[in-house]
Amino acid sequence: MKRKLKIIAVLIIMALIIAGLGKLLWSQNVATFIASYYELQGVDVSHFQGNIDWEVLKDQGISFAYIKATEGSGHVDTRLDANYQGAKEAGIIYGFYHFLSLESAPETQMENFKAAVGSFEMDLVPAIDVEWYGNMRDNPPDKAKVLDTLTKMISLMEEEYGQKPVIYTTQTFFIKYLSGADLGTPMWIRNVYFYPIQDFVIWQYTDRAVMDGYSGQEKYIDRDVISRDDLGKIRLGD
Repeated sequence: MKRKLKIIAVLIIMALIIAGLGKLLWSQNVATFIASYYELQGVDVSHFQGNIDWEVLKDQGISFAYIKATEGSGHVDTRLDANYQGAKEAGIIYGFYHFLSLESAPETQMENFKAAVGSFEMDLVPAIDVEWYGNMRDNPPDKAKVLDTLTKMISLMEEEYGQKPVIYTTQTFFIKYLSGADLGTPMWIRNVYFYPIQDFVIWQYTDRAVMDGYSGQEKYIDRDVISRDDLGKIRLGD
């Protein structure tokens, strides 16, 4: 299915360029249209979505979710426990993600993650979120530093859970830091304009979705898709 969707994406882009409608490529409409063909629709959430009614999300076609657990060496998301219980009780397949900091040691970050989710059951392998933050765009760190921190975190998670984690990143961050790196991990790509150019198992296709079922300070919710075949690749224990 993914091969067919990639072909469809290329044809849509070519048609829009020929028709002089290139601006549509940057409107998120193209990505949302292509993603609608996926059977498995998901979300990724944090405290920004506030109180979530997971049954309401499920009724809108959501079947999987990644829930923010931790960030760096000391932060635990304030809605972690509630989101874990809600997703589990609603029968939504779920996993947890850690936002990687380049300012603290991978070992202490892993301890933070383990302490936060250690007593929780998991359906999906954990995810490491590595992306632009703070003033990184203006003062980009060395590629070697990024890869050293990331690969150490990958190793720690693989040692703890017996499988490599999923790596979440944006298209531009991937091109600058991860392209060509032999991480050996499944990839979760954020590309809200068109179909990702690299191999991936999860695609975050929009950060501007509005749904019923949450009441936080953020009116938007991130939407993701995955194929049935790729879901099997990130099932914990598979």
